[in-house]
Amino acid sequence: MLYIEGMRDYRRIHTTTKRIMTLQNFKELEQLIPASIICRVHKSYMVALNKIEAIERNRIKLGNQLIPISDTYKALFYQQINNGM
Repeated sequence: MLYIEGMRDYRRIHTTTKRIMTLQNFKELEQLIPASIICRVHKSYMVALNKIEAIERNRIKLGNQLIPISDTYKALFYQQINNGM
């Protein structure tokens, strides 16, 4: 899993080989997937921590995708990656 993207009522899970659509909301996904694996970084995105290639100007690079880090989730995200390293 690379990241999860919110799309109205659906969530799209992006993996290295495919995309999976689900009706589960972010709160349910946060309860299912351990915080050591994935982190919410924006109202519309969760990212797999071990797949992050770079962080620059509050954006996360995952392959050719740039994921924004919102002010709402910034502190928790940086705390989580600093504790994991």
